[in-house]
Amino acid sequence: MAEALLDTGISKGLCPHCGTAISSAHFCAECGKIQSLGPGVDHFRFFDLPRKLSIDLIDLEKRFYSLSRQFHPDYFLAASDLEKQASVERCSKLNDAYRTLRDQAARIRYLLTLEGYKESEKKAPPDLLEEVFELNMKIEEIKTAKSLGDDEEVAEARLSLEEALQDLNGKLAEIGTQLDRKSVEWDDAVDRGLDQNRKTLLDQMSELLSHRSYIRHLAGVIREEL
Repeated sequence: MAEALLDTGISKGLCPHCGTAISSAHFCAECGKIQSLGPGVDHFRFFDLPRKLSIDLIDLEKRFYSLSRQFHPDYFLAASDLEKQASVERCSKLNDAYRTLRDQAARIRYLLTLEGYKESEKKAPPDLLEEVFELNMKIEEIKTAKSLGDDEEVAEARLSLEEALQDLNGKLAEIGTQLDRKSVEWDDAVDRGLDQNRKTLLDQMSELLSHRSYIRHLAGVIREEL
């Protein structure tokens, strides 16, 4: 019965409690009841933020804790089943949205999904291809040295891999800087309505995330051998 009432209200764009037209607000402006999540509420909209990439993390945290208090199930112990369900839904959405938006790469990846992009496959940056071949050779060398019990060779290979790992961390930092730059450019393109610029920026950010994923994976493989 509760689900039927909910479907009736949400599907018609009305508050299931009082019949008032609902908006993207978390609570009905007329009766004050918490609203169930309707379709199309993305993470940005949930936090009442524009679909931009430069986010004030301190402000985001304040919004998170404020909404956490408002949605907490303890406040709805004596409420209707619809309100209890809405509380749980919004708490779950809140946590997912916060985890995504507070992290630069996750935030950009989520935006790409909203814009119709699929998850990019890990792809090595062109300038790293030759280095990747050498790294794979070094990884095989340290594995062989370990299997043979050659401590001196292991130590030498480990030193080489540590230097390579430091270099990879530097590349990741540079990609982070580039993503920051692209984020600012994206926000500017949104403000100015430059649709073609937005498409180009989405392509560029997708490629950067692909390179980032590849380098992070390679760095992880190296750490396992150190």
